[in-house]
Amino acid sequence: MAEENNETSQVAEQSPPQGIKSAIWGKLILLIVFALFVVAECVAAALFLPNAVGKAALTSRSAQQTGGEETAAAKNATPTKEGVQAEIEVELGQFSVTSYQPISDTTIRIDLHLFGTIGREDQEAFQAAWQENQHRLRDQVIVTLRSAGQEDLTDAGLGLIKRQILEKTNRTFGRPFLRSAVFSEFSFIEQ
Repeated sequence: MAEENNETSQVAEQSPPQGIKSAIWGKLILLIVFALFVVAECVAAALFLPNAVGKAALTSRSAQQTGGEETAAAKNATPTKEGVQAEIEVELGQFSVTSYQPISDTTIRIDLHLFGTIGREDQEAFQAAWQENQHRLRDQVIVTLRSAGQEDLTDAGLGLIKRQILEKTNRTFGRPFLRSAVFSEFSFIEQ
């Protein structure tokens, strides 16, 4: 009888308790599920995000379908000799905006010189639309700058502000003339 008790106590000492095994298996299963989730997100991103190879294949496929002729979109997508697309810069104005921030009891002053890029083929239509809407466009840019947060103004590329300006100005034009916004001078001072 004593020998049987020794054997069962030795077996009990050698194998870990059942609760520890299930906890380890639970963590392992959770880790595997998480890894599968990350892999699935990467695959989805790779499938849905365009890349240069996919664009080139799409352009050549559309050229083959149209009998070898390039479409207008394909012509705009192909760079010229200098590696720059057929775009020109247009001046959109100089802006000096002062905004009081009551929460932090500070005043923000933003000075910038704004340019935009448009397609060469849109130059005449853009000039006509600019003459009709330039005051509305100035208002949209000022509103965008006044509503920008400090983190947006301190961003090195000013990406969010540029995207908002593009969206609002193209919406005001009623047509997407502007392809990009360019700040030749930009200063942001908080007092």
